[in-house]
Amino acid sequence: MNVLNIDMPVRSIKVNIKDIGYIRWCLESHDGIANPTTRMETPEILDLTIAPHFLEDAEGLIDALVAELGIERVDGPSTSPLL
Repeated sequence: MNVLNIDMPVRSIKVNIKDIGYIRWCLESHDGIANPTTRMETPEILDLTIAPHFLEDAEGLIDALVAELGIERVDGPSTSPLL
C-alpha cells in the first residue's frame, strides 16, 4: 500500500463547549473544510486539521467564527491530531 506524506496544516481554537456542535456543522457545511477533534485533556480546544488547498478558506471561516462566537485562536498541538 502506498502512503502519501502530505503536510496537513492544523489550527486550534478555544471554544465554549456548548458551541462545538454548531462549529462542526459550519465546517461540514463548507465542503468538510476541516476535520475538528477535541483534545482529551482540554475538551474546549478544537484542533482543526485542514487540507492544504482549503487553508485560505478555512482561515476565513475561523475568522468569521471568532467574530461571531467570541472564540479565540490558541497554539496548535505538539503532534498531529490525526496520529
